[in-house]
Amino acid sequence: MGDKKDILVEIYDEVCSYENLELAFQRARRGKTLKQYVIDFEKDLKENLLQLRSELLLHTYEPRPLKTFILRDPKTRKISKSAFRDRVIHHAICNVIEPVFDKRFVHDSFANRIGKGTLNAIKRFDVFKRKVSKNNTIKCYVLKADIKSYFDTVDHEILIKLLCKRIHDGRLMWLIRIILNNHQGKVSSKGMPLGNLTSQFFANVYLNELDQYVKQKLRAKYYIRYVDDFVILHQSRIQLEEYKEKIDQFLKEKLELKLHPFKSQIIKLEKGIPFLGIRVFYHHKLLVKKNMRKFEKKMEVMKKDYQLEKIEREKVIEKYEGWIAYASHANTYKYRKRMTSKLNHSFPAQSEVKITAVKKHENFHKKVDLSKIDFTQQKTLQLINRGVSIDNIAKQRNLKIGTVWDHIANLVEYHQVPLKKVITTKKVHKILYAIKSPEDKLKDIKQRINDESISYNEIQVVLANVKSKHKKKSISYYVEWYQRTNCFRKCYYNKDQRKECRVKFQQLVAKGLNMEFSKHDFLDFFHNHVNICVLPEKDKKRFMSWDEFKKSIKKKH
Repeated sequence: MGDKKDILVEIYDEVCSYENLELAFQRARRGKTLKQYVIDFEKDLKENLLQLRSELLLHTYEPRPLKTFILRDPKTRKISKSAFRDRVIHHAICNVIEPVFDKRFVHDSFANRIGKGTLNAIKRFDVFKRKVSKNNTIKCYVLKADIKSYFDTVDHEILIKLLCKRIHDGRLMWLIRIILNNHQGKVSSKGMPLGNLTSQFFANVYLNELDQYVKQKLRAKYYIRYVDDFVILHQSRIQLEEYKEKIDQFLKEKLELKLHPFKSQIIKLEKGIPFLGIRVFYHHKLLVKKNMRKFEKKMEVMKKDYQLEKIEREKVIEKYEGWIAYASHANTYKYRKRMTSKLNHSFPAQSEVKITAVKKHENFHKKVDLSKIDFTQQKTLQLINRGVSIDNIAKQRNLKIGTVWDHIANLVEYHQVPLKKVITTKKVHKILYAIKSPEDKLKDIKQRINDESISYNEIQVVLANVKSKHKKKSISYYVEWYQRTNCFRKCYYNKDQRKECRVKFQQLVAKGLNMEFSKHDFLDFFHNHVNICVLPEKDKKRFMSWDEFKKSIKKKH
């Protein structure tokens, strides 16, 4: 039966407690606080929670009929949605029983668990891929499998038996049966609705039997499961064929499930393994094209809604940031750059920009600036940030050393790389002393320095830094600079004021993202044409040096 600590006895009262129901409500409302049904429930929160508690304790609780709709995203699926009060009950149950069951799940089950998820599953696949292929030097095969119509074919009685191994409370099992029976599947006493929290949790309980069989009986080391999709990596195709046959037999005999005949196959890794929306190869990963098309269609829909003022720019940026974070786990630099540029042009700021998540706007505006840098220079930047030397960058990328230095000069000019990261401070001072004008020629500067240890490439980079000070830059660059060198120092002890100004700054950037200034022009624009800083005019225009700032901090302490 297992450890007695993992047996849940007489826990129904804990599930029904007001404290647990209140916590369940808080979790059920996450991300839905503006939905009308949440607002209505919250108006009389205490009364509604007490009513639910009374129904549970008196065994008069009956879930409301599920609302069903079809989702074609990317494949056609039937989604069943519970009433909000029923979702509170689902959370109340999972709050109590999930921690105990989760301890018994295998490490490589990644669906609907804290600290897991799709991105961690993909990272785990990468780890297994390197181990099985001996750092991508040996041929590797993958059993990519899918369970046919999984949620429609889960057997209620088998699930109840599995739950009863840990739950020794008849009243709680009564409640679970009621939730299961609320779904009317194609076959009586089979199936769970897609979309319910309990369905996601029960799906893991049910397939934990498969996980244990694969790990304990078959001894398959490199196994990952996400809901009803799973992969096993191995060097031998014959071994994977054997695994596949035994797993199919186990599913039929023990769980009354079966593998999908077309979606379950053994594939060479070199051909690319489609896994959770990404095609994984030996040395790179690509997004599945249908997912890219899906997001681009969403962008077109959002563009129309934005023009009709049905959706706010902040919501668009939020969705974009989520997609780009996902896409960044594949080799998609050019794609992300193109999408950033497209989004920036498709969603110009309207007269009043609403901002609540400032950081997302700041991240987006940085991406817009980065999207203007050539791809080849961006690859050099990534290697510099990893600490790779200039000679090694040239070798890795099969470029001339002079070409890499050209990239660095360009990156310095666009403030992507600080000088001290590529040239020693001593050399920088020597070169700066010899530069009289941004228009100076490298040969003339070299003659003035008269130091053989300093190369033309190093002079070129320092000169690029000098030129950058006279070059016009984007408004987002100067906003970031001003906040760092002025707001932070002058309002160091007034964090609330800095936060308020950050919002105003991002509203300004959103309205004029393509505006460019010299430093002098920006300061004139900021001091005389916008109303952001609340400090007195004298303090607003005064520059506070870093030394003065440090002294003011010391005085305070």
